[in-house]
Amino acid sequence: MGAADWIAIYAAIVATGALSLEVRRWFESGPKIYLRATPNMLVINHPATEGRKFVRVLAVNRGDAPTTIQSLGVSEYQNIWARWRDKPIRAFAIPHPQLPGSPPTLPYVLKTGEQWNGFVHDRIDVTGDMETGKMYAVIYTTDREKPYIARIPKRKPNKLEGAKEI
Repeated sequence: MGAADWIAIYAAIVATGALSLEVRRWFESGPKIYLRATPNMLVINHPATEGRKFVRVLAVNRGDAPTTIQSLGVSEYQNIWARWRDKPIRAFAIPHPQLPGSPPTLPYVLKTGEQWNGFVHDRIDVTGDMETGKMYAVIYTTDREKPYIARIPKRKPNKLEGAKEI
């Protein structure tokens, strides 16, 4: 092997490394939405929400590009396989995911490093118990076809439930 062969091998290794870095950058670029759903939230000092429970949905853009949140919903999946295929057994659209009396919040441009809060009224008469572990908060954005999904956690037993008053 001559010097030209060694230079060609070196150039092929460097080019392969550069290509792999570009592919990695392509996968890591764009909006990265972190979504969290917190059930059983009470709003204090807001007369229109007195005594009502909400599910708070928090979306944070941790990526390097903005996106637009188009809609919020709640879906129920039978099992993990149905969730992976995005085949809910029940789905609910939340057209106005803000507190009563607040201005509309959707659509919302979620810039890099910003967060957005949506509120879902916990209506047991409509959705059933949202804290079974099978319900998920979903948001649809303009950057991808599938929704971002966050599980609404199961209800933890309250230590004060069933306690006797003194």
